[in-house]
Amino acid sequence: MFSMSLASLASAQQSRPGKAQPFNTSGTYSDITAGEGGDYGGIEIYLTDSDGQFYATVTIAEGVLLPPVLAKAQVQIEARKIAFTLPGENGSRKFTGTVSASGLTLFENKQRRFLKRKCYS
Repeated sequence: MFSMSLASLASAQQSRPGKAQPFNTSGTYSDITAGEGGDYGGIEIYLTDSDGQFYATVTIAEGVLLPPVLAKAQVQIEARKIAFTLPGENGSRKFTGTVSASGLTLFENKQRRFLKRKCYS
């Protein structure tokens, strides 16, 4: 029993991080809400990378959830900056932003919005 306790203690000490975890730009960021009438509004962005190329899967809510759009994203990891462009019927929509531990500050046409980092499990 004593050796089992030592093994448990050693295991617990090894799993404790000695320093802060590295920052991760990937994740889900959203400000989608449902209004009193049940209409949805906002935007949700899922950022991920594949072999060094980042992608943004973007869902926009305008009354209803519109189909998601996949866009290549330009990411400056050290500066925590992102940029991507969505195609549109009335021209493309350019987004830029800064990722933080709590969320994504997103800009489109000088309009700022904050999308909280979400954890779906």
